[in-house]
Amino acid sequence: MKPLKIVGIGGGTGLPVLLRGLRRMKEVEVSAIVSVADNGGSSGRLRQSFAMPAVGDLRNCLVALSGNDSVLVDLFQHRFSSGNGLEGHSLGNLIVTALYQMSGSLQQAIEIASQLLPLQGRALPVTETPTTLCAAFHDGTVVHGEAEITAARGRIERIWLEPNSPSPSPGVLDAITAADALVFGPGSLYTSILPNLLVDGVADAVERSRAVKIFVCNLMTQPGETDGFSAADHLRILETCLGRDAVDFCIVNTGTAPVRSSLPLEAGSTPVTCDARQIESQGAIPVQADLLTVQGTGIRHDSMRLGSLVVNVARGALARRDARHYPQHTTVPSSQDTWHTAEVPMRCP
Repeated sequence: MKPLKIVGIGGGTGLPVLLRGLRRMKEVEVSAIVSVADNGGSSGRLRQSFAMPAVGDLRNCLVALSGNDSVLVDLFQHRFSSGNGLEGHSLGNLIVTALYQMSGSLQQAIEIASQLLPLQGRALPVTETPTTLCAAFHDGTVVHGEAEITAARGRIERIWLEPNSPSPSPGVLDAITAADALVFGPGSLYTSILPNLLVDGVADAVERSRAVKIFVCNLMTQPGETDGFSAADHLRILETCLGRDAVDFCIVNTGTAPVRSSLPLEAGSTPVTCDARQIESQGAIPVQADLLTVQGTGIRHDSMRLGSLVVNVARGALARRDARHYPQHTTVPSSQDTWHTAEVPMRCP
């Protein structure tokens, strides 16, 4: 069987969840295109000190593609709890920063770091240009910096990068072109997913790509970014960058946290609802499945279930495309139904 080439696009803590599931799928080649606009925490301090793009999200993606059976993986994730100048830094961030100084290239730094880890896949910084994510809010306020945008808790009207339209890293556009499936999310819509699409040529490459395009919607709304958003609202914002009808499938969770669970949910955060009819009217096929799992003190997408669902949706869509079987109409399930991936049709491109 020809390997299925899947490219995940995003950042933050959401993209690694997808990668953990995909790396364990057979006959799948996984690539991650990762935002480097974060300016908070360890990444932000290293950006300020060394005038480099953010490395934290890249580190998390490398770890996710490496599994949990390596001492080096644990070392990459080790975070110093004290120490003059070290407190708060993860060792992996420091290693990638050192490799960046040695090589002069973030991509080369990631390639060398990848050789240290038992990677099953690859991670690409979307750009090597240090960028600042900026947002204009509906009240006229303008904020510079990803961390500041999140902290502002305002209603976002638009976002952009400074400098405007930075060049993509080598290999990014090629990875998009060669992909069988492009997966957006899960992750923060405005601060993890969309910044990738603001890099020069990325959105155009996605639009031209013949890959199956899948959007994985978040489990919960994010205060200050997606307050009150339904799944269709998330999709609408994504398609402001990609164009209407750009997304083939919208994956939405139907699972709920156990009643006995007393998880500390973020104030103002609510479950994302699946308005299936609206999603279909926007040109995408809604795929509903129980993807929620409880991990520690929070809820997350279940990596294995998500990875398996993405692979099955992509393979099913490509098989139908190859067979030239394009149904003219699609029946959307009710909010109580779950689509089995074997039954998911491919809409006519």
